[in-house]
Amino acid sequence: MSDHLILIPVFNEAATLDRIVSGVRRHGTVLVVDDGSTDRSAAVAGAAGADVLRLDRRRGKGEALRRGARDALARGVDRVVTLDGDGQHDPDDIPRLLKAAAETPDALVIGCRLGADGARVMPSGRLAALRVAGFFINWLTGASIADTQSGFRVYPAGLLRAVTPRRGGFVLETEMLIRAAAAGWRLVEVPITTIHVRGRQSRFRPARDGIAVGVYLAGHILRRWGREMLTVAAALLRPFSAERRRPRHRAQAAFAASYRGNPAAWAVATGVFTLNCVVETWRGWWRDPRARCLRMVGTATVAAPLLLPLALAHALRARRGPYSAAAVEAAPDSGSDRLTAFVGRVYCQQGLAPLLPDARAARGRPAARPRPADYDVLVVGGGPGGATAATLLARGELSVAVVEREAFPRFHVGESLLPANLPLLGRLGVLDRIRQQGFITKYGASFHDQESELEYTFYFREGRPWPHYSFEVPRAEFDQILLDHARQQRGVTLLQPALVEEVRFDPDGVDARVSAGGATRDIRARFLVDASGRDAFLASRQGRRRPVPGLGKVAIFAHFRGARRWPGRDEGNIRIFIFEDGWFWWIPFAGDVTSVGCVLHARTVRGREGPLPELFDAMIGRCRRVSEGLEQAERITPIHTAANFSYQVEPVVGDRFLCVGDAVAFVDPIFSSGVYVAMQSAELAAAEIVRAFREDRFESARFAGYERRFRTGTNPFFRFIRHYYEPAFLEVFLRPRNVAGILDTITGVLAGGAFVRIPLRMRLSLEAFFAIVRINRWRRRRRGRPVESRLEW
Repeated sequence: MSDHLILIPVFNEAATLDRIVSGVRRHGTVLVVDDGSTDRSAAVAGAAGADVLRLDRRRGKGEALRRGARDALARGVDRVVTLDGDGQHDPDDIPRLLKAAAETPDALVIGCRLGADGARVMPSGRLAALRVAGFFINWLTGASIADTQSGFRVYPAGLLRAVTPRRGGFVLETEMLIRAAAAGWRLVEVPITTIHVRGRQSRFRPARDGIAVGVYLAGHILRRWGREMLTVAAALLRPFSAERRRPRHRAQAAFAASYRGNPAAWAVATGVFTLNCVVETWRGWWRDPRARCLRMVGTATVAAPLLLPLALAHALRARRGPYSAAAVEAAPDSGSDRLTAFVGRVYCQQGLAPLLPDARAARGRPAARPRPADYDVLVVGGGPGGATAATLLARGELSVAVVEREAFPRFHVGESLLPANLPLLGRLGVLDRIRQQGFITKYGASFHDQESELEYTFYFREGRPWPHYSFEVPRAEFDQILLDHARQQRGVTLLQPALVEEVRFDPDGVDARVSAGGATRDIRARFLVDASGRDAFLASRQGRRRPVPGLGKVAIFAHFRGARRWPGRDEGNIRIFIFEDGWFWWIPFAGDVTSVGCVLHARTVRGREGPLPELFDAMIGRCRRVSEGLEQAERITPIHTAANFSYQVEPVVGDRFLCVGDAVAFVDPIFSSGVYVAMQSAELAAAEIVRAFREDRFESARFAGYERRFRTGTNPFFRFIRHYYEPAFLEVFLRPRNVAGILDTITGVLAGGAFVRIPLRMRLSLEAFFAIVRINRWRRRRRGRPVESRLEW
């Protein structure tokens, strides 16, 4: 099999396609993507010996290239050659481009049409637009490329996997240059022969396509200027930095020492010396090539509005008949000549080239470029947190690899969703699929304490930012839906079952060793998200897991058929049954299956001998409500266990990584917060990561805000759980009164409404609630009743 595929996107090119395909076939396998042509393009290409992929309607050059690239990657080729189907590219230039690609395997190779002949035959207006776009693209990428819009290119397969094209039309060529450079790929230009096809109208539509390219570039230019303004501010403040201030003060004291006897002269000498130091520092920065580059680009940015009247004048003159750059020379007073002269003076790529990073590095020690990345982000774990992060990162135009250790569907606990999950599922675009699955509806949570016989059902309130209900979900089905949805996003690659064995971070990204199907491969990414759940992948290797005092528990759980069901809308409620040794969860599913689990203190398990089924049965026998509910039930799954239930890990964020969900912290599951915390933290993390890629900042401090929001969001859950096992808390919790909005606040916390933001009213109500708990604890102590937790650490 050839190591490359030649890709030709076409629309109504039947007149030239036979000759082009015949010439191209001499250099490799040809794939023609017919973009909904209305002539015989597909038939002509097929007859000439090309493989043909036909789109149902015209979707644009960008979509045709995307479809072709996916087909090429599926064939396993190493490189993809693209060229246009209009006959302007010479197939005999393909070997020259492939040679350059072989010599620089980490480069995107571009064929340059702007040699002496190419610039002469290209229409002057289009040439001016090309020069302007090229000027800014060169600045954004740091590489000097003359023909940034050439469609004659060689893409490495690794680049297409790491940087999935997302834009349509003629924006795609610009997008791929900018994103390839940002991902660490080199840009290499090779001169090619330009064939001018007389009488053929270009597919490039100046109004529509030119504006689309301009808008795309404008967004990147504004973001880049935002970063450069910080650089300018730092340069202006450099004379006053601590590292310069101390030496300056010593030199200043020596300079003004002779004027000590005259305060006025001493003050003038000190001022003159300080001013001279500031001016010299600023002058050095002003002469620096980077500052010269900024001045040149700044002038070009400010002058951009002047292009519009000049372009309009050129368009009006062009209506009288086509002309090229050669015609401009013959008509020196034309509006087109003024456009060409203006562009040549203000947007001079040759003048910018020596000031670019590549050129500066070439004059001195070669600059170390980031190694090309296979993906922008590597997500470890495909559970709810990993699937949510992958979906949202892909929407942020990042390429994502998800590595999931287990084959789905798989058994998992954490089966009760909170109402706050539903808006998040809607933002992911998967809520309708969840509704269609037929999961049982959950309207509230019921709690019963066997010792005090206190019992209360908290029903979720209407009129909140979240619904007044949620769902009980078998995780085997729920997790499969989320992961399938993530996999369908453009730019997401799923490796499953696969295991990340080792990771190594460096200043530019992370290398991961991944094993799958008996084979091992290395994956390079620019960022890593740890969504490995309670395995805490990163913490177990380069951090630590810190247990939460008093909450060291072990869970034993299984599924039953034929367990008791409550009537009406209470059927779907989660139920918590508290007894002397711990507590049980009772989660009903649609149909006749119920998840039943027992959470015990670790020492309770350690102090008992015998197999787990016997321990589980013994605990069921000690909890009256559970025993009665399972009288006619049959266990249909093996008994599972999970230990070390509540913990926090360190670090949560670092250079080039962050953690989400249970990989950050796990809260005792009594309030069913696990799935919601995983998904909500993944949404917060994805937003921060997308912004980090736009700013090109990946240091740990960049993500401190995310860690702070995670800790703040989980604090209400931890606070409730720390007190939950105290009799004084349970008395107040299970006999709530809606004083000062306390009942609304409790149901709001149980619904997940306190994670992203805690309104002032809810915050005050929480403080009132815990003040009542403290008063009740004091009263119990005065009366000689127990106040300590029944499950102390």
